[in-house]
Amino acid sequence: MFRTGLVSVTFRNKTAGEIFRLANSCELGCIELGSDVHAKKDDPALAALAADARENKVDIISYGSYYKLGQYPSPEEEFASYISAAKLLGARNIRIWAGVKGSAAVGSDERERLTAEAKLCAGLAAKAGLTMSFEYHGGTLTDSCDSALRLIDDIAADNTTLYWQPNQYKDVDFNADALKRVLPFVSNIHVFAWDARSGSCLRFPLAEHEDAWRRYLDILASDGRDRALLLEFVKDDSDAHFIEDAKTLNKWRNRYV
Repeated sequence: MFRTGLVSVTFRNKTAGEIFRLANSCELGCIELGSDVHAKKDDPALAALAADARENKVDIISYGSYYKLGQYPSPEEEFASYISAAKLLGARNIRIWAGVKGSAAVGSDERERLTAEAKLCAGLAAKAGLTMSFEYHGGTLTDSCDSALRLIDDIAADNTTLYWQPNQYKDVDFNADALKRVLPFVSNIHVFAWDARSGSCLRFPLAEHEDAWRRYLDILASDGRDRALLLEFVKDDSDAHFIEDAKTLNKWRNRYV
């Protein structure tokens, strides 16, 4: 039901190989490899990265691209380059961003253009045998349930899903209700323990947010679908906290086996 892994941007100061070995040592079997640092789309070593991941028994389940809707003069050409990179890595999914503005700041004409581009990208991914997922994030068209669901509905592509992560500016009830609404379209999960409701974004050991994550995981488990739980960022960016968070995440995962 659940696989455990990490997002490579958790450790931008490490090489991809170092992250693969750390993941293996923590019994995390999958990774989202980011295009910003660890797997740039024009890097000639992408195939070697894929081999290194396999050697360390880490599955590159997603290419965490920084393709952002509405930012390119030739979207088809730009997105095709990300598809090529994903194929070299052996990733089966590409994560993209639904623009660079919050949904409230996007007018109807702009939204129509962004949606048309998203449809184009979904079609290109489908032809390549890949799925496409949107980062569920503030400052984009997936900054709320209503806008995210509208985008998915307007794209109307079977290979397109949403990631999910809790909104650190909201409480557990808000996040649990949001997750229930988008659940049919949720694929991978970014797992972290943050709280920004005081005005400062504070990070905590994952175990300290167990009550919240038990609620989220129960919701995610309710439909029986397979999903990846990917650690993203840890307290103090430290290896020690990451190792403890990985133990916590694997313990939680084992409750649903």
